[in-house]
Amino acid sequence: MSGGDLEPLTVEARASLEDLDRAPASLPMVGPTDPVADLEQLRARFNEVVADNERLQQDFDALKRNKSTIAELDKLIGPSAKNAFRYMSAYSLGSFALLLLDGSRYGGFDLDESVLDLLVGSTAVTVLGLVGMVLTGIFVGARKATSGEI
Repeated sequence: MSGGDLEPLTVEARASLEDLDRAPASLPMVGPTDPVADLEQLRARFNEVVADNERLQQDFDALKRNKSTIAELDKLIGPSAKNAFRYMSAYSLGSFALLLLDGSRYGGFDLDESVLDLLVGSTAVTVLGLVGMVLTGIFVGARKATSGEI
């Protein structure tokens, strides 16, 4: 073999039963071992593993508490999100009805120009605010506070 290339073994180069019969029963000891030092090394490693286990258990318990807190927040956020959507829908429909009444002058209905500006502007702010809440995951600050990201 040259340059680290492995060549396939031929039938003559493979180990045989005679090779196994001639092999020693055990490998010789490399050096003297100190059972006391080995025991101390094992104890030190065991203590490290125990400390790691305790730390991981604390992390796991903290994650379980955090998960239950987020689940509770989700239960509270659902009704609030529905109420916010209902409010935005009713407000927008009311504004649209007032604009239609003013535009058609039905029954002499006439709103001042500044009132119309305020009505249209506040509707836009309401819709944009709701979209902003949805895009940020609704109450994202509360979620960050419970997960420790703030």
